Amino acid sequence: MDNVDALVRLGRVTAEQWGLITTEQAEQAGVEAASLDALAHSGVLTVAGTGVFQLAGAPLPPHLDIKVAWLQLDPGRPAWQRLTGNSGVISHSSACRLHGLGDLPVGTVEMFADARGPVEAGVRVHPGPGPEHAQITIVDGLPVTAPGRTITDLLHAGLDGGHVGGVVADAARLGLVDLRTVAQQVAGFVSAYGLPASASGHDLLSRLLADAGESEPVQVGG
Repeated sequence: MDNVDALVRLGRVTAEQWGLITTEQAEQAGVEAASLDALAHSGVLTVAGTGVFQLAGAPLPPHLDIKVAWLQLDPGRPAWQRLTGNSGVISHSSACRLHGLGDLPVGTVEMFADARGPVEAGVRVHPGPGPEHAQITIVDGLPVTAPGRTITDLLHAGLDGGHVGGVVADAARLGLVDLRTVAQQVAGFVSAYGLPASASGHDLLSRLLADAGESEPVQVGG
């Protein structure tokens, strides 16, 4: 197979997948590993991660590390076939990055998934039941936990109140959550964050916002 034919085959996938393709997807498209190596050696492809290539000249996609990690988790299936089910739902701090919420440390890519094999370094797959369909939204072609679910996941993980409060404040300002609904969802975490058992979810949200340094806290009553 010549390079032109190989690029045509790869382009059918990369055009719908942020300019990226996995080794398994390329093989399914009829491009063998030897051809991939030749294209990488010639500079037509660049290595984006283990088993993931990027078409040279394609715009660098935002949050490349998240996209690469997500593709690596189920490398035989193209992105458009993975928007439902639990073959990887971006969550926790990574969901915050995609939604543009808070100021959480960047480093580990986090997701819920039924892991099929070894997980790459720098990736954390959360065990247990993943989010329900109604708790998942699509951001930049990736399935991501919705903001309300993301907030409860951060509390369940024990993230410090200041960081969670920043996420809550941003989500409220952007109109991504109804704080009355969120207050109901977070009520079970009041004791874990130092409030008396009699405290309400509204009390917890107020505490989180205060911990985040909100001088004019977002209204959480009602």
